[in-house]
Amino acid sequence: MKKFFYLSVFCVSALAACTGAFTKTKDGVEYKIISKGEGKTVGYGNFIQMHIKQVYNNGTKDTILLDTREMMPRIQVFDSINTPLTYYLILSKMKKGDSLVLRSLTDSVYKRNIQEMPPFMKKGKYLYTLVKMVNIFENQQQADSANKAERAIAKPLMYKKQIEEIEKDLATKKQQAEKDDKLIQEYLTRNNIKAQKTKWGTYIAFTSEGTGEKLNSDNIAVLNYTGRTLDSGKVFDSNTDPKFQHVEPLEVNLGQFGGMILGFTDALLQMKKGTKATIYIPSVLAYGATGRGENIKPNENLIFDIEVTDATTEEEAIAKQQALQDKMIQEQKRVADSLQKASKK
Repeated sequence: MKKFFYLSVFCVSALAACTGAFTKTKDGVEYKIISKGEGKTVGYGNFIQMHIKQVYNNGTKDTILLDTREMMPRIQVFDSINTPLTYYLILSKMKKGDSLVLRSLTDSVYKRNIQEMPPFMKKGKYLYTLVKMVNIFENQQQADSANKAERAIAKPLMYKKQIEEIEKDLATKKQQAEKDDKLIQEYLTRNNIKAQKTKWGTYIAFTSEGTGEKLNSDNIAVLNYTGRTLDSGKVFDSNTDPKFQHVEPLEVNLGQFGGMILGFTDALLQMKKGTKATIYIPSVLAYGATGRGENIKPNENLIFDIEVTDATTEEEAIAKQQALQDKMIQEQKRVADSLQKASKK
């Protein structure tokens, strides 16, 4: 709670925060700096850590469009290349702890294409951007350290929010989920298959349970898989069959939803390193009412044969990737040095 309190001093509502005179730039941007900070103003090449809240106000009510407090503050290098000049000049006046209010009329924001204006917005109303300068860092190392710390705090909060959104969406698909479940159960019974059902509705038939602890949201699972449809048994994808042209292990970040169909991640969270299993995914946790191309029809239930060959953490994966990049850079430098020496002979 205390982590987010500081924004409340100016973000209770857009109207309350924005009383008083605004300064207007030459290109029409209106802003006001609430100076409660200390120390030096941000300098060129520093790294700025900011919380940003974007609000639309219809005259009486705020609609929040973005609030980084629900995720984590943004950290970026401060220069006139990555920051538009107008905003660069405004931000350059800020110190650590300062707050900034920017406002723009909807007419101005959507001037070039009024059709892009969301239906709930009206002409002549204001869009506010509220910025809190959380910190100013002198170098990349300090910024990276802060970003790592913030990511550790934000990750479980973001994960919880993802779960809430997913379960809210699944509740709207209850009727289709019941149809899917009936078809899968009939298939399992017909083929005398024993499988465990997850909370969301994926069925798992374990061949080998694997070893160690269950995978969790901190893990990146490395696996081999083959996918087929429930009704026809037709194989539509595999990373072990050369004909699908991507014979390499698949890495799945279990802390993020969206990169994979939900049933895939749902099942992996019940597995361990070394697990071999066949999973039966209802359409509501797969490609839903749209299907996918010619091979997966709308509301198609899927089967995947899976083997978890390895499991690592996100930090270990990042370190591994960094080591590979460093090795590549060293090799490029070695080749460049060799070419340079050869050219001097």
